[in-house]
Amino acid sequence: MDIFEVLSAIIKRKTAFMHSGINEKEALIKAELDISKEYHIPLFDIKKIVRA
Repeated sequence: MDIFEVLSAIIKRKTAFMHSGINEKEALIKAELDISKEYHIPLFDIKKIVRA
């Protein structure tokens, strides 16, 4: 899985959370955590990718 696939997965998950009524900031945090767990990528690395 490359960086673009990880970012795409995060964006899709964030959008799904936002449609369920969660604000954008909280949705991003939850999406990062979910993708980190699902793909076994350290959360620190996920945050570095998203913030870059």
